[in-house]
Amino acid sequence: MSKHYLIALGIGVVYSITLGYSNARNTNALPAVDAATPGPVHAQLAKRAGEYTTVTKFSMQPGGPANESTGTAKLTVILDGRFLMEEDAGMFMGQPTKGIRIWGYDNGAKQYESSWMYTGSTGIMRLTGNSSDGGKTIKFVATFNDESGAKQVFDADLRLLDDDHFAVGLYAKMPDGKPGPMFDTTYTRKR
Repeated sequence: MSKHYLIALGIGVVYSITLGYSNARNTNALPAVDAATPGPVHAQLAKRAGEYTTVTKFSMQPGGPANESTGTAKLTVILDGRFLMEEDAGMFMGQPTKGIRIWGYDNGAKQYESSWMYTGSTGIMRLTGNSSDGGKTIKFVATFNDESGAKQVFDADLRLLDDDHFAVGLYAKMPDGKPGPMFDTTYTRKR
């Protein structure tokens, strides 16, 4: 290891210890501690942990014919209860796909947040959302850059159906603002 690396590491350790000590004595740090601590919303998300079968319906327009595919998903609580990580696999338009989604709730911003990645893109879809019914339905705004680099905005939702079922929808809009292509995935817990 280089001498500069060890010096930087030492400074970082001393800074962390000093900051921790001063924060422990400073009651103004309590909001930051509270914001970093998982709470009831995180516990509700954690109930989704488990293994699931999935059925995804894709339609070019609401009410139109749907292409249906099946898959699997494994949801795991990570980072001491702060987030839920989903690893999924299935087929889309005859091609195998894999994906990872991170679901969470930001106590400071008071909003749900999610990041979606899958084998059909090198980009990351970012979602922020809120619930008006205690977390049973979470409505998101999803953004990503398409293959040309242009920003795209979708609506999305997560709907808790019961202890063993939930659904996730992703809804595009046409250039004229009318509803466009949509995905809807239903998750059924494996028994």
